[in-house]
Amino acid sequence: MKKVLAIMAFILIAIQLQAQDLDLLNRIKAINGQVKTFEASLTNTLIKSKKTTSQQGKLYFVAPNEFAATFDNEYMIVNENKINMDMGMFDGTYRLRDGGILQSLSHVFLYGFQGRLQDLADENGYSLSTKTENGYHIVTGTIIRKKLIGIGYKQVVFKYHADSLLLKEIVLCDYSGNLDIYSINSVKYDVAVDKEKFRF
Repeated sequence: MKKVLAIMAFILIAIQLQAQDLDLLNRIKAINGQVKTFEASLTNTLIKSKKTTSQQGKLYFVAPNEFAATFDNEYMIVNENKINMDMGMFDGTYRLRDGGILQSLSHVFLYGFQGRLQDLADENGYSLSTKTENGYHIVTGTIIRKKLIGIGYKQVVFKYHADSLLLKEIVLCDYSGNLDIYSINSVKYDVAVDKEKFRF
């Protein structure tokens, strides 16, 4: 009898936690879904096993499907169904295809900006979990679909301000354990963003 009660208690706690996660995800989506444009300062930090590099840049976003992250020597620009970038192993203009790694990458940012985390999870096979610490709500998506090769990101982490629910940071973790961190600062919301930022 005690074993049955313990199992029932565990199930009830799990259901309660899932309900809390869902409520937080819905609130994040509701707040960030109201943001139509923003521009911000952007810090990109790449952490590998033996080396850490960091660069400063600018970030521009126009809902629902345009953003540009620009640095001194690198950039990533998404304009509807195309991406133009010179970052890491990618250099050129590519069409975003369903299920492709670059579409997945672009949606990490676009959906993160708009709080569409459940949509991102559904598209990419992520299991979502949440926690709150140090003034932030942290939503972690961990891959649950087994991949034949370790391409893409096994985990994505979104950090939202606990008070405003607006986005602060995105962390990408690849299959080698490398971290690619994008920290957003000095954000100006609902400003006129020059469309030339997204042209290529």
